Amino acid sequence: MDPITLTAIASTLVKTGPSLLRSIGSFFSDDKANTVNKVADLVDIASGKPNPEQALNHALTALSPQDLVQLKSIAGECEVELARIEANQATAIHQQTQATIQHGDDSQDPYVRATRPLMARASGYVTGLYILGMEGLAAFNYGQGAQWDLAMMMLSPLLTYMGLREVGKWRQGKAAGVGLLSSLGQLIPPAFKKGA
Repeated sequence: MDPITLTAIASTLVKTGPSLLRSIGSFFSDDKANTVNKVADLVDIASGKPNPEQALNHALTALSPQDLVQLKSIAGECEVELARIEANQATAIHQQTQATIQHGDDSQDPYVRATRPLMARASGYVTGLYILGMEGLAAFNYGQGAQWDLAMMMLSPLLTYMGLREVGKWRQGKAAGVGLLSSLGQLIPPAFKKGA
């Protein structure tokens, strides 16, 4: 097995951890379950080292060729399980946020009941004024226009109230941010774009 693949597998196995590996292994046949238990023991030992991924990578090279073949499918199952756990956590966070908003909207206290909608409206108004003002100034060669990162931050209370969550995930990578900004840029009529 090539070193890059083995390094990627070691990283996945360290993230999975020995206990989750053993529970995944209980679904396999005896031969594969034995391999999973061997690997879980190696992960357990490597977890105590200063660089667990490198230690596990080194330990995995000592496995038999048959175990190495099974290791790829085991790592694939681990990735599926980790993705499922992450999706369940994201769903739980979303449900908790929705419950918090609903409790605020159903509150008997008129101040509490009106706070979130007021914050959302104020966020929308201020963001709109900011964008129009800064883009207007840029049209007359004063400044560089609205900063989209700042505008999205200002707009986040409105987006959250409307049901969009975790605006920060839009910024996970430069490509994601560029994709979002280009999508937003397509909504702006050509007459309002700089240099048009």
